[in-house]
Amino acid sequence: MRFRLIFTLPLTLLATFLHLGCCLLPLLSIAGTSLPYFDLFARYKTTFTVFQLLVTMYLLGKIILDQTHIKPFCDARERVIHWIGVAIAVVGLTISYYEPFKSEDQQLAEQQFLRFKSHRQMDIAISGDYDHEKLLNDLAEIKGVKSNRIQISDGMVALTFQSSRTSRLEILENLRSKGYVVSD
Repeated sequence: MRFRLIFTLPLTLLATFLHLGCCLLPLLSIAGTSLPYFDLFARYKTTFTVFQLLVTMYLLGKIILDQTHIKPFCDARERVIHWIGVAIAVVGLTISYYEPFKSEDQQLAEQQFLRFKSHRQMDIAISGDYDHEKLLNDLAEIKGVKSNRIQISDGMVALTFQSSRTSRLEILENLRSKGYVVSD
């Protein structure tokens, strides 16, 4: 009897904490991504996500055991509670993944990161005679080249382009097709 009690009590406490976790973790995930004083939760977001996945797998495992009649639930109430727990855990994981409750600073930081991620710098050496204004216009006509970020000085061109719209090779080929002698 005591032997069963020794193993039953910790398992019961673990199951209780797992059930609490499946209900509280989605709320903590939301709080961690939207409120400034809960940045601790955002810092340990990966840990919370792993814990939520474990809770979801535990609950799904219990439901599968019930559905296959290997270890059925005691009553319908327990079955409903487990299904609600799975729904809450899945919603929490979805919220944690898509982060719909981002602060304005987080949204601006993400936009800046995406902009920096898609922009590339390029230096081109141009030899021979060329018209400064014509070269500037030719570069500005290339789709994806930022016309306000072109600098030409002493046979060197420094420019910024969007990697999603053009590539280094396309820019060089375009300039060569217009008669410029360029090297990367």
